Amino acid sequence: MKVGTHPGSHTAEPLTSPTLFFLRSLPRGARRFWILVLVVGAIGGISAALLVQLLRLVQAVAWQGHGESFLAATSAATGLRRWMVPALAGVMVTAAALATRRPLRGHGTASIIESIWIRSGRLALPWTLFRGVVSIIAVGLGAPLGREGALLQTGAATASSLGRWLDLPGDKIRLLVACGASAGIAAAYNVPIGGALFGLEVLLGSFALDLFGPIVVACVTATLVSRILVGDHPSYLIPAYQLSGPKEMTLALLLGPLVGIASAVYIRTINAFGLVLEQGSELRRTALPVVTMLAIGGAAIWFPELLGNGYDSVNGALLGKLPLTLLLVLPLMKMVATAGASGAGIPGGLFTPSLFFGALLGGAFGKLAQHFGAPVPPGAFALLAMAGTLAGTTHAAVSAVLIIFELTGNYALILPLMLTSAISAFVSRALERESLYSAVLQRRNVELPEPINAHWLHSAHVRDLTRPARAKTLPVASFEEVALQLLEAPAGADLWVVDEENRLLGVITLDQLKGHLPEHSVLDRARASDLMQSTPRLRPDMSLAEVARIFAEVPEEELPVVDKRGLLLGTVNKREVMRRGRY
Repeated sequence: MKVGTHPGSHTAEPLTSPTLFFLRSLPRGARRFWILVLVVGAIGGISAALLVQLLRLVQAVAWQGHGESFLAATSAATGLRRWMVPALAGVMVTAAALATRRPLRGHGTASIIESIWIRSGRLALPWTLFRGVVSIIAVGLGAPLGREGALLQTGAATASSLGRWLDLPGDKIRLLVACGASAGIAAAYNVPIGGALFGLEVLLGSFALDLFGPIVVACVTATLVSRILVGDHPSYLIPAYQLSGPKEMTLALLLGPLVGIASAVYIRTINAFGLVLEQGSELRRTALPVVTMLAIGGAAIWFPELLGNGYDSVNGALLGKLPLTLLLVLPLMKMVATAGASGAGIPGGLFTPSLFFGALLGGAFGKLAQHFGAPVPPGAFALLAMAGTLAGTTHAAVSAVLIIFELTGNYALILPLMLTSAISAFVSRALERESLYSAVLQRRNVELPEPINAHWLHSAHVRDLTRPARAKTLPVASFEEVALQLLEAPAGADLWVVDEENRLLGVITLDQLKGHLPEHSVLDRARASDLMQSTPRLRPDMSLAEVARIFAEVPEEELPVVDKRGLLLGTVNKREVMRRGRY
């Protein structure tokens, strides 16, 4: 029997042969990188499965919820248990911080963005793994944060360590870190497409085709591995809703700005708690995790829905099973609990709590619409608000739509999903410039590069960078006057020769002036018109890409900007063009 013809092999060969052919056809360096992408994706899937199993184990032991949902287990627990188990999470975080002499505060996504953009993709693997395990245990014990923070950071740190161990270039390590983080979120939520777009839009800020391939391969690999180990099951229980009529679309249109406002409030609340709680003495910051979790545990005596990442409550909102009172009260309480836990130094993700916040607000909107006569399912609006809140808090509408769409698999909802998410992201960005992740970095004085915006909406032109000419002279000025003006001008400034109407005639540079010094006999008769030379001229409406091409062909560091009549409007500096331009 020939190789590949035995039973069952007919499905494997078509899958593996093109992949092997593709890898063999690549240069050695590129082949090594793509193999690493596959390895990082597989590790992302394995680590996600292991951490999820750890979470379930902790929840079963701490809450004795044998086979039940987490909410059912916490609701069945005594008031004392609901109070003391979360407090134990605070004690554990404080003990871990004291043992390592290093705070565990912060959530995963912001640290990954900082690593990619500021620290050349460097993440410490042992510390990240330790912090991830502490985070998972804390969430299992009731911390009102998301499990995804540990999954994202584990994948990213593994990718960073592999890239540095194999001495990859810095740009490859950054991309590999984004692959690892995207693989973590894809495996966490069983959303390979959404995870890939989250990595491109939120972590890398670009949909460039060169980035798309590695991210997608890592996410697909991680999701396949996770499905093999954990099973292919939906993250949330979502009925097949349909919202296609004019009334439903009108309500989705109204929901968008409301969720956008709520998203901006959510970002500011998280940031405000962080600013307040991160200050104070060392003793105060050390005690904060315990005190905060005691307070959350106390509130959980009456509202056990506050504990953990809130999956069960979100499912209740999606199925329309929660009463209006809880739909109105729980989002605010969960927002405060999440902000308090995160600000106090409990490690965990903010992604899942934001879905809780949005789902219950959307459910309340649907219940109220139903109360006033609109024949709509409240659970459908819970789903729309989940997408809107995700778009509003991350400022990433594309990945928000795709993640929620993948969770549902229901194409009938794609139009209202897109509408709500786009409006929410726009309103939230208008009210709060920083996203949920960039706000954390801003609080830590980490400055990220400016985002690359669509050029037809936000492109800079020459007029945006034009500054007044720093030194001008008339063509009749003597050599002595010219030399004195150049010496008194700011460093790097040239001398622009203009007529009495401010029409540009030419330019005199200090280096050019030095070239005339050997001609001592004629210097006393030389005028600015004799010393000047021509220079390329810029128009106010030129794009920065055009200006960059001109600067690339001339030695000047500064070029003049003139209008149609040749009048000197000002100058543009090469350094400013390179700093502001996006080509």
